[in-house]
Amino acid sequence: MHRFFTDESILDGKVKIYGDDYNHIKKVLRIAEDEKIEVVVLGELYIGNIEICDKYISVYNLEKNSENTESKIKIHLLQCLAKGEKMDLIVQKAVELGVYDITLVNSRRCIVKIDEKKEIKKIERLQKISYEASKQSKRLIVPKINELIQFKDIINFVGDNYLLVAYEEDKNISLRDVITKIKSENSGKDIFILIGSEGGFEREEVEFLTNNGAFSIGLGARILRTETAGINLLSILQYEFM
Repeated sequence: MHRFFTDESILDGKVKIYGDDYNHIKKVLRIAEDEKIEVVVLGELYIGNIEICDKYISVYNLEKNSENTESKIKIHLLQCLAKGEKMDLIVQKAVELGVYDITLVNSRRCIVKIDEKKEIKKIERLQKISYEASKQSKRLIVPKINELIQFKDIINFVGDNYLLVAYEEDKNISLRDVITKIKSENSGKDIFILIGSEGGFEREEVEFLTNNGAFSIGLGARILRTETAGINLLSILQYEFM
């Protein structure tokens, strides 16, 4: 059963779907009238039948579903800018793996540089990828793609939450020990994971973060690409905290 999201409120037992999803339902998927679909309204899942109207889809006979596909702990991805289609892949897979949101980061070794105008367009495109991945993976939220932040602002951005920095030079530091510490504290804090760009991090950058409470961790004996590291770490954390 296909899943869609809407920002509309439920009125008289019905909810409306507009925009691209209207065209997708009507012209691409060719879902017939009275067929059932899943629709997420403000984080709540409903199943209902569709009525195809002139400019929107009306979903009626709404039945609330208690299914919950979201993680018990919020995991945020801080992703340094990567080249080309790598960012597309990172967003798609991170959303499938249950990330809460994704924030773009500019670090010293980032090859990609974007100005304000390009940043807006890039975020809009990545947000669309997040939306499609959320539908496909049956999420109850659409992870937000946040605006670009500078490396020096990471500590303030993360606040009192946990920050894990994937750093290849610290491959002998045990991720398991960090996970054990987080579980033992049972603080209810969120987890932020920071992934470098193709060039990785400078030691000075990592030390700046660890001196401010971050955990620098390794992801095994092999060096992972930027588009692989986040997926790997997210998978481990989802398994440990699901």
